[in-house]
Amino acid sequence: MAIRSTPSESPALLLLALDGELDVLNVGKLSDTVVDALEAGRRHLLVDLTGVTWCDVGSLYTLLGMRHAAIHAGGSLSLTAASDCVHEALDRVRLRGLLPFVERRGRPGDAR
Repeated sequence: MAIRSTPSESPALLLLALDGELDVLNVGKLSDTVVDALEAGRRHLLVDLTGVTWCDVGSLYTLLGMRHAAIHAGGSLSLTAASDCVHEALDRVRLRGLLPFVERRGRPGDAR
């Protein structure tokens, strides 16, 4: 899995885009990236999952835990868009309402 981090004009915001498989073997890389961002003061994270080619449900629960950590740190973690396999996994475990989609830069998020 590859993670692209793009800082925004706001020092508190970080955009993350994932490519590849999001599963138990590599979700730790995303966790490390999120922890590093929060420790650096980037409290608001937007995550684009359109490049994800496989997503296991355990990774979604880990992502939910990352969202709770961001909220606890006074920030947020939201999704901007996702691939079909992510949408299917979200529906399978009924996490869609707990991992919200938001608009990014005036474009609608892929809330389906």
